[in-house]
Formats: sequence, structure tokens, C-alpha cells
Amino acid sequence: MIRRVGYAFSNRNFLRCNRFSSVGRFSQGTQPLSTQHRDEQGIPAQQLLQKLSSKTRASSSTSLRFYSSTPNSEQHQQQFSKEQVEQPLFENNNKNDLEITQLSHGIMKVSFNRPKKANAMGKNMLSQLHDIIGKLTKNDEESVGRNIRCIILTSNSDRVFSAGADLKERSEMTKEEASSFVTSLRSSLDGLASLPMPMIACVEGAALGGGLEIALTADLIISGENATFGLPETSLAIIPGAGGTQRLPRLIGAARAKELIFTARKIGAQTAYEYGIVQHVVGKGEAEKKGIEIANEIVKNGPLALKAAKRSINEGLDVDIRKGMEIEKVCYATILPSNDRLEGLSAFKEKRRPNYRGN
Repeated sequence: MIRRVGYAFSNRNFLRCNRFSSVGRFSQGTQPLSTQHRDEQGIPAQQLLQKLSSKTRASSSTSLRFYSSTPNSEQHQQQFSKEQVEQPLFENNNKNDLEITQLSHGIMKVSFNRPKKANAMGKNMLSQLHDIIGKLTKNDEESVGRNIRCIILTSNSDRVFSAGADLKERSEMTKEEASSFVTSLRSSLDGLASLPMPMIACVEGAALGGGLEIALTADLIISGENATFGLPETSLAIIPGAGGTQRLPRLIGAARAKELIFTARKIGAQTAYEYGIVQHVVGKGEAEKKGIEIANEIVKNGPLALKAAKRSINEGLDVDIRKGMEIEKVCYATILPSNDRLEGLSAFKEKRRPNYRGN
């Protein structure tokens, strides 16, 4: 049975509303949209990700594998299963802690691929995350992210989404190294949350500590009934350091977030749904399938409109309603000269499916 809860798209900069709490979550350090022209990617994210991308070198330890199935108009409408076979687009010889799969035209799946380490976030995985964020935010003709309309964030293991930081690796760091790592992780998750296209996290098994913080960067969270959620850092005499103390209370309210963080308590999928952390609870092993189903609904729509809508909600909820309406006005104006808008009108008039190209 699929359960639903009312929500607005959530992100680092978004407010997600639920029937239990009127407390939203707001961005930090993001400037309101001005009436002057700004790149559709968003200036704050772009500045951050340029820095991240500049750190990526061909000889670095960064390791990503890209897969794709050949897109076509018929395939664009199909539902894609987890078992779909894809071909690599990009690969190097280093260890792949992340796998990047293009399921169909416009849908990209980012999978944690470190099951023996419970998908714990170590230096190598963090480096790979830097790399993929940079690739997804490039706006040149040959960039990977140019034609991506929705991202699925998931795990190759049905037992764990991510258990957070690699504590064994962390124990070998100096205090300065640990501080630098957490700062880099925080910046990476800010970059992930700032991606312009909608993102869906599909959680099976444990999403704990940094694993939950990663999931909270998504616009939607789909949970398998076996999933567990928590921020148990206080049991290790530390605190959530990659956005957990900020995103969670803005999502579910300060009191509930404090209780979960102070007690280091883990909660199940149903409780996470009741709190408003997740939007759908499905059967064990069905989270990714549900996420892809929703993604297929999303990618039928205009890609420029999706980015503008996400950004309008994002920045509008940082300000009062009057300023928010101005932000909506400016975002709407960016769509008016697009070919996609004209294609949408023509398709409606001709009673056919629109063929949006993102221009």
C-alpha cells in the first residue's frame, strides 16, 4: 500500500510541509533571486560547484562509472526496472563507490556501491560525489547533466542506503583532517541539494547519520517498509555535521528533531512517514521502482519549467509571500521566450504529446 502526505518539493533551500507540522526548512547563505538575469543553475550553487569541479583532476582518485541505455521517444514513456541492463558511458580503473546510470532519456540514477562498508562515506566516495556534482552542473553542449531532468539517489544494497561516515577511516584522521573532511562533506551535500533538477531518494535499509543527511538533500524521499532512519551522532559524542541539525528541524519541527538527535534514536519507515520525513512508504525492495515511476511522470514535463519551478519554490520560501510572488514572476519570465513553451501550446492545440527539448 502506498501512503501519501501533502508536501512541497523539499531541498536544502526548500520548505517541505506536512500535516503534523507547519515548520519548514529554509536555506542558509542563499541570496534571494533578483530581477537581474541569473543563470538557470543558480549563482550560489554554481559558485560552489565551480570550486568543487576545479579540484577534480584526471589523475585523481575520483572514480565514476556512467551507464546509459539508448534513448528514444517510445522508451521515454516506459517504466524502467532495477534490473535493466545499461552500457557504460564513462569509466576509469579506480574503485567505483558510486555508480551513475542513465535509465532513460532524462533520468539518471546515482547508486551507492560500497555494500561491504555499509555504503559509508569515505574520502574516495566523497571525491566521486564532488565529481558528479560538477558534471551535472556544467552547462556546455557535451555535459552529462545538460539533458538530465530527474535524479534517482539509491543504493546497490537492499539492506543499507548509507550508514553515514566511515568511522574506521575517521578514526585514523587527525583532528584537523576530520574537521576538513566534515567541512567538505557539508559543502558537497549543499551542492547536491542545490542541483537544479528534481531529485528523489529511494531508501531501503539503514539511512543513519550522514546517510540520512544525504537523503534529506532530495526533493522527495521514498522508503521501503524495512528502512530505518536516525541521526545517532550524539551516541559517539559528536553532532550531525553535514546539515542534520539544520535540515531535520526545518522539516519536522524543532522539538521532534531535538528528541531524535538528543536520544540518538532510530525510527522505522512508518514513523518517518508520520513525521513527514518520507512521502511514500512501499513494500520492501520497492522504493526504487516507485521512485522511477514518479521520475517518469516528472520527465514528461518541460525541463526548463521543472528547474524554474524548483528554483521559485526554493528561493521564495526564504522570504515573505510578497517577495516570493516577485520571485515567481521573475522565474516565470525566464520561461516565456523558450521554444518549449511554444511546443507545449502547439501540442495542446494539436492534441498530441509535447516533445520538449529544454530550450
